[in-house]
Order: sequence, then C-alpha cells, then structure tokens
Amino acid sequence: MLVRFLFFLLLLLALLGDARIFLFILNRLVLGSHRHEKSPWTFLIWTVPPILLGLTALFWPLHRWLDWLIAREAFERITPQRVETLLGSINYARVGLVWMIIAASVGIYWLVDRFRMTFHPPPQPHGVRTFAGEVVRLRRAHVPFAWLRRLGAHNDVYDIEVTRHEVFIDDLPMQFDGYRVAFLTDTHVAAFVRKTFYEEVVNRVNLFDPDLVLLGGDFVTWNRHIKLMVHSLLTNLRARDGILAVLGNHDYWADGPEVRAAMEAKGAKFIINASHVIQRDGAELQVVGIDEVYRGEPDLNAAFAGVSGPRLGLSHHPDIIDILDGRRIDLLVCGHTHGGQIRLPFFGPIVVPSQHEGRYASGFARVGQVLMYVSRGVGAIPPLRILCKPEVATFVLRQGRR
Repeated sequence: MLVRFLFFLLLLLALLGDARIFLFILNRLVLGSHRHEKSPWTFLIWTVPPILLGLTALFWPLHRWLDWLIAREAFERITPQRVETLLGSINYARVGLVWMIIAASVGIYWLVDRFRMTFHPPPQPHGVRTFAGEVVRLRRAHVPFAWLRRLGAHNDVYDIEVTRHEVFIDDLPMQFDGYRVAFLTDTHVAAFVRKTFYEEVVNRVNLFDPDLVLLGGDFVTWNRHIKLMVHSLLTNLRARDGILAVLGNHDYWADGPEVRAAMEAKGAKFIINASHVIQRDGAELQVVGIDEVYRGEPDLNAAFAGVSGPRLGLSHHPDIIDILDGRRIDLLVCGHTHGGQIRLPFFGPIVVPSQHEGRYASGFARVGQVLMYVSRGVGAIPPLRILCKPEVATFVLRQGRR
C-alpha cells in the first residue's frame, strides 16, 4: 500500500513537472524573444505536449512492474539478481522510472518555489512606498460569490485598478519633489472593447493630474485599429509636461511608422533611443527612452547620450534590464507581460512572455542602479483577465534618501 501511495504521489508531482517544463519552453522560447510576429519556435506548442505525455505514459509499465514486484515474497523482491533481471527485461519501465524522477523533481521544485514566494515574498525595494489602489468596476461581477471570484471565477477585464506609488530619489532637485507621473502601457485598443473602458482609463489619468504621462507601447494589435486607438487614448489625455512614448512589439508588427505618425499628430512625443529634458525653475529631470529589446533596435549609447543626474526610463519590455550594463535609472517603467494576464491561486502568473518568466511579471524590482516597475497593462488580447486587473500606474517622485 505504501509503495502504491508513493507511486501515485510521484505521478502527480511528475504531471506538475510536465506542466512546468512546457511553460518554461512556451515562455522563454515561443513567446519570450522572437523578432517576427510568428515565432520560429511555434511548432513547440504542438510537439512538446505529446512528447511529455508520451514519456508520462511510460509510467504505466512501471506501475505494472511494481504490481508484480509487490506480489512476490519479500526475500524474492530484494534479491539483486531478480531486480536486475526485471529491469533489464522491461526497458519501458526503466525509461518511465527515469522520467518520473526528473519530472517529479521539477514539480517539487515548482511547489517549493511557490510556497516560498507565497509565504516569504521578496521585500519591496528600498526607496518605494506603495499605497492602497483604487478599483473602478465598469460592470457587475457575473459570479455572485466573493470566494469564487477570489479563486479566479471572474473576468477582471473591465475592473480598472489605479495603483499609487511614491519613489524616493536621493539627489532629486527640490523643484521636482512631488512630481507626478502616470504610466499606461499595452492598451491593445480594439473595436470589440467598450468605448467607456478607454474613456475611464483616460479619465483616471486626468484625475491624477499628472505632470507627465508615459506610454509604454503595444497601443494596438492590428493595423485597422490605429485610428481608433489615437482617438480613444489621445483626444482627452492631459499632462502639464506632455506625453512621451515608445513603441511595443505589436506596434511594430501592425506598422510602427504609421502608429508613430498617427500619435505624433495628436501631440505625443516618441523618445526611442533618445532622451527628453524636463525643466523646472532651473532644475532638470531627464527621461530616457529605449527601443523594444527584441523587435526594435535598442541603442543605449544614443539613449543615454548627454544624460546625467536623476532620470526616468521608458521601455516596452522588462528584459531590457539585461542589457543596461550598470547604467542608472531611478525609475524605469515597462509593460509587455500583462502581469501574466491569467493568474492561478497559489501558482500566480502562468504564461509570462519573458526570459525571466514570472520574476518580472509585475511590480517593482531593483537590479543594480535600476529601479524597475512592470505594469500589468491596460488591454488584453483575448479580452480575458483572471486575478489580474488592468492597471493605470501612478507615481509621485520624492526628494530624500531611499
């Protein structure tokens, strides 16, 4: 009985390991780093699961072998010659045993890691203060029980969360103490999304009364929605020091130059591999824009040319953190991940298109001299968000030691 219990426990852990192996391949190879709209590794979505299931099916011969072994007398079971004979004659069982150990080990590692992240999450980086956000629900919950909604039985796609943060910068000029920055990214404007949704997103930014609005790319998914996007996002969006933007991978695929031209005609300024200086009573705050790390052509020398002192950063993909080479950015805002878009209780974000998977799915992270914030974004293609609300991120800069 104990042997069977251990077998089925290992089987469950191995199936969990199969799932984790597939997600690793999906996130890092298929979705994480391809320049063209269709990844050259897309075939892995269809070929890896059958291979994993085939290897898992080899657990059945192993189970039959265990059944036979359990039925023998104790002294016969532990005879080395007998065991060697059985293993040599049942090669499938041998392969199944090896794969069970490998897959179960991956499953155990995933569980341990999730327990660690759930009960001992990493502390928030120094120099950051986060306040309770505000959730704006544009439609009634379609599941009446709150406990079911907490388990993910609700589509959050129309539940906008306005997150509020303060960022402390040691040498920020006093003229910029209290400077207000709003960040929108991954809007993926589409005709099948309610117009009131975009109106409320813009309204929430304007209520924040920002000095500066940063736009992180992926404004559209398809070329046909460029005009709709410009009208929905930029007609009423206001900021005292203007709107700065970079392109995302979907913008490049839809038609990067057309997206850029349409938005510039409405007053947005693109800082792709360039910087922008904001002045206040003789003091300066610089904003560095870096091109999309996989689909664009990031040029760090051009982006940081002439930049000194306190600075903000804007780029679409959080994997840009890997190539900054020790450069300083006091607040780098990124998107792309959608926060995972679909999160599961305990396991968190499942599909995160990044070389780092869930490590930089959302929120703050400090890496060297860079404080990075990854937003969950506004839109969703397909229009489905589970335990992952669309986000309007707001920041107030503060002068003071972090």
